Order: sequence, then C-alpha cells, then structure tokens
Amino acid sequence: MPAPFHDRLVATLLGSALGDALGMPVEGLSHQNVRTYYKGIKDLAADDKRGDLGRGQWTADTQRARALARALASGAPDSPDGVRQAFLAELPPEGDLRRGGVVGPSSAGAAMAAPLGVQARLRGLADLAGARWASMLLRSIDPHPAAAVAAAAQVAALRTCLGKDPEALSGAQVLGAAVSAARDSERLLGADDRVSARLGLLAGHLDDYPLDLQDLCNGTGSAADEAFPFAVAMVARSPSLVESTLLAAVNVGGDAAAVGACVGALMGALHGTAVFPPDWLRAVEGADAIRAEAAALAEALGGG
Repeated sequence: MPAPFHDRLVATLLGSALGDALGMPVEGLSHQNVRTYYKGIKDLAADDKRGDLGRGQWTADTQRARALARALASGAPDSPDGVRQAFLAELPPEGDLRRGGVVGPSSAGAAMAAPLGVQARLRGLADLAGARWASMLLRSIDPHPAAAVAAAAQVAALRTCLGKDPEALSGAQVLGAAVSAARDSERLLGADDRVSARLGLLAGHLDDYPLDLQDLCNGTGSAADEAFPFAVAMVARSPSLVESTLLAAVNVGGDAAAVGACVGALMGALHGTAVFPPDWLRAVEGADAIRAEAAALAEALGGG
C-alpha cells in the first residue's frame, strides 16, 4: 500500500534534509578517506574531521531548500519573480550559510530542488516550466545554465516519483524522466549537453557498483554533471532499497551532502516518511519545523 500522498510530499523535503545530514560529515572527502576517517558512514554522524557540525545537522543545501519552501508558500506560488524575491529574502546571510560557497556549474540547484518537485507535481508543471523556474530561482546562486538543467532534471524525477505507485515505477522511468527534462531544458536555456549526456551514459549502467557509477560521472564533485547524475542513477539502480541506497551513495564521498539531498528527496517522494529509520527522523535537525514547512507548502499549492 503506497504511503498517503500528503506524507510523500512531506517526505520529499524531510528526506532531502536527512540525506544532506547523512552526507555532511564526509562532504569533500574521497571514498578512501571516508573509509579511513569514518570506517564508512552507517548512521547520522558528527563531522569529526572539521568539527563544525554535529550529528543530524545539514548544510547550505537544506538551508536553501527550506528558504525556497517558505518562499513558495508565502503567497505568490505561481509568480517566479515574486517567489525569487521572497526566496532571496528568506536566505540566511552568506556568512551564515554552512559551507555555502558555489562554483558553477554546480549541483546546488538540484540539491535544493525538493520544494520545486512538490510544486511541479501539485501544479502540473511540465519540463519546460520547471526549467524556467529553476533558471529564475538559481540566478543568484549559480547562474550557469547547466546548473539550472540539473535542477530541472531533478524536479522532473521528483514529479515522476510523486505521481506513481512505487510498486509500479521502475528505476529506468525515474532516470528517463530526468534525461528527457535535461534535454528539453538544455534546448530552452541554450546550455550544452553535459548533464543529459551524463544521464544518458548512466542509463546503460544501472547494474554497476556505486564506485563504478562514480567513475562514469568523472567523480562525484559538485559539478552539475557529477553529483546530481550520480544521485539519480543510484535511485534508479535500487528504488526500493532506501536505507542501503542512501548510505551507499554518500559513502562514495565527493559532494556527499548534495548527493544525499537528491537521493533522500527522491526516496521520500516515492515511499513516504515510514521508509526512513525512526532514529534518523528523530535526530535530523529541525525535523518538526521541516514537516510544518512542507505542510504549509502543500497547502499553498493546493495539495493540503
């Protein structure tokens, strides 16, 4: 029995924050160093290497996603410019962003895209509309067109997960939605094909091991054609294995917080909150506030 639709909407945002928090301690580390310093991530953990964030805390990816959720719920959910102004007003000052620097073209937009996935599902937005929203909202964070392409492709994958019974959805459908949206977005935004080409390459390798998928992505750094395509491929590889897929994805290292945010959002959209370990849901920072923001977003978009 699929989770109630409203719970899946909430789990999209909550799963994004949870995946971010799982990846946070090993963000920027190589797979070898993840094994050396942490013996592999098996649970929410503090960042013992840098010592700046504790167990269950998340990075700028979730700060931006929460700001976007509040902006979309603020009264003008169908006005991209209005939402963009509200989004910028909701963002914490640059100095308060947790590891918030962005060098484009990045996967930052994909990592904060959970609220846009909810919007696309509830408003019935097609790929080109998703690309326009992503381009407008990302302009002040990462203006490179490829970053907006990655965000629009994540939105399409989220919309697909939210719109299907998980028992009837194959991983190939999730990846196919991302590929199609990436190609449409590249044409609309005048972007090169780096994101769609990477997604298309991965489509033939969904039985590969995570480290092999990482190699096919040229690593899992923050680039728009690295962290994001890897995350979608990991979900497409095992869409029903939530906990093991999340842990395998962040343990390869690289931009693990962005990878975790993308994987967690997709898994939450597909399955609802019950698939995440209860201890994780209790321990993730601001869980009650995120639930409330997700509920307010759903209500503002007509899905309350």
